[in-house]
Amino acid sequence: MNDSDRGYRKLYGIIKSQTNGQRWKDMRSTLSPAFTSSKMKNMFVLIKECGKQLTDFLEKCIKDKNMTIEGCKIEREGNILAVEMKDLFTRYTNDVIATSAFGISCDSLSHPGNEFYVLGRDVTDFSGIRAMKLLGLVLSPKLMKLLRIKLLPNSVANFFRSLVHSTMSTREEKGIVRPDMIHLLMQAKKGTLQGDDNVTNNSKNTKPKWDDDDITAQVVLFFLAGFDTVSTLLCFASQLLVMHPDIQSRLQDEIDQTLKEDEGKLTYEAVHGMKYLDMVVSETLRLYPSAVRIDRRCVKTYTLAAEPHCTLKPGDTVNIPIYALHHDPDYFPDPEKFDPERFSDENKGSIKACTYLPFGSGPRNCIGSRFALMEAKIALVQLLSRFNLKVVPKTAIQIKISKSSFNMTIDGGFWLGLEQRVKSETQ
Repeated sequence: MNDSDRGYRKLYGIIKSQTNGQRWKDMRSTLSPAFTSSKMKNMFVLIKECGKQLTDFLEKCIKDKNMTIEGCKIEREGNILAVEMKDLFTRYTNDVIATSAFGISCDSLSHPGNEFYVLGRDVTDFSGIRAMKLLGLVLSPKLMKLLRIKLLPNSVANFFRSLVHSTMSTREEKGIVRPDMIHLLMQAKKGTLQGDDNVTNNSKNTKPKWDDDDITAQVVLFFLAGFDTVSTLLCFASQLLVMHPDIQSRLQDEIDQTLKEDEGKLTYEAVHGMKYLDMVVSETLRLYPSAVRIDRRCVKTYTLAAEPHCTLKPGDTVNIPIYALHHDPDYFPDPEKFDPERFSDENKGSIKACTYLPFGSGPRNCIGSRFALMEAKIALVQLLSRFNLKVVPKTAIQIKISKSSFNMTIDGGFWLGLEQRVKSETQ
């Protein structure tokens, strides 16, 4: 076995081991303080800068008619910029992960061919042959291992290992402190990571032994989980806002008023105080969850009380159809309607437990949900404060989910128009 294979197998083995049993419990307990509100607030500045980078680029594209936009799916329709939003938002989420998880700056709009973005776009594309590999790993992982079929190439593991190890080495050597995920994981390794209650997580029962590859594995998981999912959320949110201009206007009014009250500054507290923004995002996740299903493995014998009385045994896998639950009229009346009011303070309490699962539920819910929501909301605030979303000739008037990919997307792509709003003070 060569060094490349050893690196891949070690990293893959660590990631796999962290999904089961006591190892998972230890890792979850250790990592939880990294996703508290205080840690998210520290990373807010990094993400906001990526959002500003995004909107500055778009504004420049509108103003400069002669500007060439290499690699980006952007066209001009008079004073309106026609944009394929999946391409746009994927570059944004790439830059967010690069700066908040890996501690590097990419600017994937101005530099569309950067290695980090190209690699990320490739490894998260689960269409074609890779879709078949993913299905094989889900249905028969032992057979895939026997056949030595890998979902990702060795070069991916080597790229991440080299990047993370060199970053940590440089920070240790030069005493660099940056409010990002690598810094938090380095604290976890030392046992000095603190939660919001300022209690250091150094209990022997919850402190696994970490090495540099453990940290790399966590960063890779963060990358794989967040690269496509948040961009998907932003695409569907934008598409729905174009199709419902009254809701777009109401959301813009809330954004404008909030920014005005804060003298044009976009703050962590302001973003989390926008109730209608949260309602729009929540309803988007109901209609089009990034994951259409999740699974859970039974760990002890359990008999379902409802008919038919099915008994689950340890090792059995239960598939939970998130998309079907979210579109069930018994739980969400008129389920195909885009209605943010479902999540108003008056109504959200009536939603039955475990029928709304965009991030899963229980102890194994998505640990990065707070980060993902913050990332999406920052982008929407900065985009809608400076642009109106418009229908263009390529816009899909009816949303048809693509059947050719495991990734949640629509046929024809998310082509929307951007029209610059009257100048207002933003962040």
